[in-house]
Amino acid sequence: MTVSDKVYSLTHSQKTVTAAFAASPESSPGRLAKTLYAEHHKKRISSGGYVETFMGMLQRGNAQETQRIPPGEPTQADLDRAAECGDFGSRPSDLFLKIYCDVLATLDTNPWAGVVSPPLLGSRGVVNLSIISVIPDIIHHHYDCIVRAESEVFLATNFWQSSKSATKICDAFLELSQRAMKRGKKVVVKMMYDRANLKMLTESHVIVDDAEMAGDEVKLPKRSDMPGIDFELVNFHQPVLGTFHCKFMIVDRKMALLNSNNIQDRPNVEMMIHLEGPIVDSLYDTALISWFRPMHPPLPLLDTRYRPPEGGYKFGMDNEYATAWILDGSQGAELSKKLQQEAGGIHDGDVDTGGKEDPASSGCQDAGVPFISGTYQTITEHLNAADQPDTHASLAYEPPASSRDEYTPHILHTRHEECPMVLVNRAPNGNPGNSASSLQNAQDAAWLAGLKYAQTKVFIQSPTLNAGPVVEGILNAVRRGIECTLYIDVGFNDGGEALPGQGGTNEEVSKSMFTQLADEEKEKLKLYWYTGKDQIKPINASARKRNCHVKLMIIDDSVGIVGNGNQGKTYTQSWYHSQEVNVMVDNPTICQEWFDGIRRNQNTHLHQVGKDGIYRDKDGNLLTDSTGVGSGFRGVVKGIQGSIARARGKGGF
Repeated sequence: MTVSDKVYSLTHSQKTVTAAFAASPESSPGRLAKTLYAEHHKKRISSGGYVETFMGMLQRGNAQETQRIPPGEPTQADLDRAAECGDFGSRPSDLFLKIYCDVLATLDTNPWAGVVSPPLLGSRGVVNLSIISVIPDIIHHHYDCIVRAESEVFLATNFWQSSKSATKICDAFLELSQRAMKRGKKVVVKMMYDRANLKMLTESHVIVDDAEMAGDEVKLPKRSDMPGIDFELVNFHQPVLGTFHCKFMIVDRKMALLNSNNIQDRPNVEMMIHLEGPIVDSLYDTALISWFRPMHPPLPLLDTRYRPPEGGYKFGMDNEYATAWILDGSQGAELSKKLQQEAGGIHDGDVDTGGKEDPASSGCQDAGVPFISGTYQTITEHLNAADQPDTHASLAYEPPASSRDEYTPHILHTRHEECPMVLVNRAPNGNPGNSASSLQNAQDAAWLAGLKYAQTKVFIQSPTLNAGPVVEGILNAVRRGIECTLYIDVGFNDGGEALPGQGGTNEEVSKSMFTQLADEEKEKLKLYWYTGKDQIKPINASARKRNCHVKLMIIDDSVGIVGNGNQGKTYTQSWYHSQEVNVMVDNPTICQEWFDGIRRNQNTHLHQVGKDGIYRDKDGNLLTDSTGVGSGFRGVVKGIQGSIARARGKGGF
């Protein structure tokens, strides 16, 4: 797995889309990108319209490009060379570098395979905060970051839907506008989403006008209601199947949020990470490439690279974006009380309480009510805040014996130095069909390499598991003795997976995987159905009560890959078609804190399927099928209905 001279040259180039756009802000990132690395393109980038140009930049055009990443393991010399192909700060682990070698190999066929300028592919940073919780908690942190913006905000989401979550973001824009007006300096806000539009037949990046912004399905504030903001919105989709499935935000080139959730209300547990460090510049570059069009006005910080905060990185409540809403558990309650006493009993004014009492006075720890998200509330109340107010607990709450076992959906990470990171993205592919060339991207290469190079174990949590490459990768890992632990959401499939050639539902894949393993191999495959913390057994996701949409892979307890990508979905969307953003992190402590947070805040680890791939509760009862139908004609009909629902934004994508 030698790093070629071509790839070595690309990663050491001084050219990036960000630098080119900063030098020529009246142009467009997409137009400028086609002039970069021209000597490395096997297929000339078209000079036609936006659709043609964008497809030319991101797609392949050579028969050799359909080849998968070659087998074999990198040598020590290969690892040494890969370590020179990123701004890592310190030498990454060998496991991280092995995975990175496979990621780098994708640049041989296309410099834009990672949807980031190659010099920014490998970087470094810190994870200050992770949230593994319901959507309102993640949206609260978005609010807290947006209102503190001083110069610019770039917000990307797959689906935006008028909802409580969207309203909270709108409130943040309005508050930001007011603060900007008081300062006398406008803030530039760029936003992207993916909503079906007939204009996309000829133009994949559509500027959204005031009429669509004010429509019932969107309900963004009018530009006139945000006088302190220069607001511009692009609706992007690569026809036919190239979904813009990205979910991230960058504020002032100081921090970035990368999350699994869309901006809509869903009964899901989701995952978000708060990143700081030079990796923010990598995400910034991806944002510009995704935007593609000219900007009116350009982002004001185009020529301002990331600068670490004075005095070093801040963690916990010392971070400038932290509020009392990220505090959980007994320690969080104590700190919240202390902070309020110091502030004279006044709650952080940057975030409204949503109609709840002040956290200091609502409920009490003596009554056995836990402290969650800055207030005393039951776990059921907290989980119901997402989108299912009438769901009841089926498992009585018992206060944990240790604070380490408390329900704490906000993970305030241990203070750490910058660690190696790689942005592992994939570009959109609108062409129907699941061609092998569609796997030539940083995201898919990283996932497969994690399974290939793992020495002891792999952990995956995903709402779906039906993409052929990942199923094959897991089975191969199990056969060579790797313990593969899978947390999957039973019934999360939208029905489209029931269509022929779409991988099957989660339950079908579970049964199929176990039938392909020998008895002794089955012991290494541990598959669990997601179970809410207040539930005694899994609830089928089709009931929309307790769902999980977390997207995380951890290899050998030390390298984590987190972001937007599912391990399946209709048309195996994440693996073959959607544009997605993920980050690979080389830090055992962070990975352990992620895994501990998942185990602490779910009951999934208590609900393993049998060695026949079928789950039975303690009384031997089976769970209902996710689609409600089996194979045959009815299954096809149900699958078509599910696919239509997803396309309209009513699935769980």
